[in-house]
Amino acid sequence: MSNEVEASTTNGQPDQQAAPKAPSKKEKKKASEKTDEYLLARFKGDGVKYKAKLIGIDDVPDARGDKMSQDSMMKLKGMAAAGRSQGQHKQRIWVNISLSGIKIIDEKTGVIEHEHPVNKISFIARDVTDNRAFGYVCGGEGQHQFFAIKTGQQAEPLVVDLKDLFQVIYNVKKKEEEKKKNGSEALMVLDDQANNKLKLGVDQMDLFGDMSTPPDLNSPKVSMVARWMQC
Repeated sequence: MSNEVEASTTNGQPDQQAAPKAPSKKEKKKASEKTDEYLLARFKGDGVKYKAKLIGIDDVPDARGDKMSQDSMMKLKGMAAAGRSQGQHKQRIWVNISLSGIKIIDEKTGVIEHEHPVNKISFIARDVTDNRAFGYVCGGEGQHQFFAIKTGQQAEPLVVDLKDLFQVIYNVKKKEEEKKKNGSEALMVLDDQANNKLKLGVDQMDLFGDMSTPPDLNSPKVSMVARWMQC
């Protein structure tokens, strides 16, 4: 069984975003108690999944970058706003996070439409002004794409899960390397799909960044500007 994070749906009025709350002492304590064993159990098998909507996908020139991600998110939000004015709606999806990486699953059909192993995910950007939006860059050299996603609830828990996923895989690989150096058998705790996903020595902080875009591009004036920027 996977852990599911359900979302509340809103209709009609644009989403009203509440200011993110500072983590409580209890939440900080809980975060500090996330052991490798706990995280491996959380992400094994089907892992966890979040209800969301796919804003869009954009080809991007680089593997990472705050400004690049922000520009791409603005472009995709503008395209989504233009589509909404013509009666088109964002695709409803599940974002699945596990030791094998990220899967984008169509909510209606259950079909896995996109699957990105951890070693192909090069950057993850949370939106500091739209707390229900985030995006990530994936793909090989010269084939990078930015996936823009609108979560059903605040995106922060999902981004935290991604940070935890990268960290636990890194920690386990580091322990395996230490075991090999000491002449012991490697720890067989990662499945075949998760093995060799991260290279030791990679600065984990380089994987995460921030961007800032409006929560929604609803007004005709904003939509026109967004479309003009795409030309």
